[in-house]
Amino acid sequence: MPFTPENVKGLHKCFVAEDIDPGALRLHISEIAPGTSAHPPHTHGGVEAFYVLEGRGVLSVEGEPLHPLNPNEAIVLNPAKPHGLINTGDTPMRYMVIIAKCPGGE
Repeated sequence: MPFTPENVKGLHKCFVAEDIDPGALRLHISEIAPGTSAHPPHTHGGVEAFYVLEGRGVLSVEGEPLHPLNPNEAIVLNPAKPHGLINTGDTPMRYMVIIAKCPGGE
C-alpha cells in the first residue's frame, strides 16, 4: 500500500495511505504558553479530540470552563459549539488535536 507524506504541524513525519482522503482525519501538535489560550473560541464541523502530552489546562465550551485536562488525558467534543483550550498551568501545555470529518458532512 503506497503512502504519501503530509505536512503536519508539530510532527516530523506523517504519512497517509494514498487511497484515503487526507482531510478525513486531521491531526497536529500544538503548544500553549502558561496562562494563555491557543486562539479565540471557534467552531467547525466534524468531531474533535484533544490529547494532552504535557502541562495542564481546561477546555472551554461556549465561554464556560467545562473540564480540566492533565497529561495523558483526552476529551472528545462537538466542535460546532464555540470552544478552545486554556493553559492553566505554569509550564507550556503540549497537546494533540485530532479532527475527524463526519460522513457526508464537513
